[in-house]
Amino acid sequence: MALALAFSALLAGVKPGLAGPAGPICHGRGLKKQVALTFDDGPHPSFTIQILSLLNKYAAQATFFVLGEHAAQYPEVIRELVDSGQEVGNHSFTHLRFPSKDEEAWPGEIERTELELDLLGCPDHGLFRAPYSDYNPGLLQFLANIGQRLVLWSVDAADWREPDPMAITVNVVSQVEPGSIVVMHDSDETGEADRTPTVEALGLILPALLVRGYQCVTVSELLAVPAEPDQAKATTSP
Repeated sequence: MALALAFSALLAGVKPGLAGPAGPICHGRGLKKQVALTFDDGPHPSFTIQILSLLNKYAAQATFFVLGEHAAQYPEVIRELVDSGQEVGNHSFTHLRFPSKDEEAWPGEIERTELELDLLGCPDHGLFRAPYSDYNPGLLQFLANIGQRLVLWSVDAADWREPDPMAITVNVVSQVEPGSIVVMHDSDETGEADRTPTVEALGLILPALLVRGYQCVTVSELLAVPAEPDQAKATTSP
């Protein structure tokens, strides 16, 4: 009960219904040459820090969808992400496949992670990514009720297969467009995956995007792009 009350207090300032049952967010409006790089399953004491170093080198921002149990294990990594201006989102506590579990298990998975991140000083952006990208209408409605947005992606780097870094790079650079949300991984649910290919690929992806005129931003910044001026004028014209 105390945990549920604490979670409710955390969400008190979040407007409900941002995701709604309409579906997940997979892409920004695409009005600017911006792309949101996202990293799942961390933090990891080595790979996350290497990724952060590259982001800092290229003045890039990203969103890290972290597992609560990993955040609790490596709190110093979460603090480094926050101190560097990166965004931290919720990826559940244990990498639960939500639709296959009883709905009674859902609140605890999200609550425990939100509380952990709050204790570590992470701003609450209301961003949630479902493990395995697996969701159903019930989960969408549940997230809407607690003011969380389900964020998936439009570009899959496929680094979870641990391919060659160049293959990861081509997967990303060949598919990005203004407003793309890219999914990559800085760990896995076990914390044992070798993400060296991801790190090496990121060292190629970031300068390639910059040369193409892209700015790497957080998911929140990507979603905050205002409507086109012509559209705004049209809605206000007599």
